[in-house]
Amino acid sequence: MSIDHQITAMDQNSLAVFGTLFGTLATALATFALWRVTRVLAVETKRMADASSQPQVVATIVPNPWSTIHLDINVENTGNATAFDVEISFDPPLTNGEARGDGMPIPFQRISVLKPGQALNSYLSGVGDYLEQNFEVQISWKLAPNAVQRETLSYWLNMSDYQGVSYLGSRDPNVQIAEQVKKLREDWRYVASGARKTKVDVFTSDDRQREQDILQERFNRDKADEGEK
Repeated sequence: MSIDHQITAMDQNSLAVFGTLFGTLATALATFALWRVTRVLAVETKRMADASSQPQVVATIVPNPWSTIHLDINVENTGNATAFDVEISFDPPLTNGEARGDGMPIPFQRISVLKPGQALNSYLSGVGDYLEQNFEVQISWKLAPNAVQRETLSYWLNMSDYQGVSYLGSRDPNVQIAEQVKKLREDWRYVASGARKTKVDVFTSDDRQREQDILQERFNRDKADEGEK
């Protein structure tokens, strides 16, 4: 074999080796990239699963369903897990209305257990100066009864969102039903006491006898007509 053929064969072998090395390197890089993507996807999937199974406690001040000039405090767990040892604070601090009195504590400052989807509601105060205030709400809770770490949530509650809001009729169907039942009970109270008379159309034994006489008379007339024919 000539030197030229030997050089050509060596060049071909070198190219084959380099091609194999390049293919191996490309496969290794693709495998590494796939591993990175899979790992990121697994971490993100776990993060989303953990986030979807966490409690989320929010506290708001909302109009009372019976009267828009009164306010309720509402605490709700909008997450998908139970929250334990919930602590809630408003800055500036909330104040009780006249119906509650200054000596009563503000409700729901601390809640031992709040299940997913559970909401607690209590009357707080009349509208008063509340619509002129903004509150910084601080909420914290535990993921387990014996947990050391606390989850926290902080946000601003702007009460001016309710300024100028009005409603036609009752906003809650349950309130509408209760109002109708109350009205029915009040109307029936006057009837039961005899203060209001009711007109009742009844079917008595005299009416039944009169109906039978009419039917018998019709039967006799029809029978007489058949005899004449």
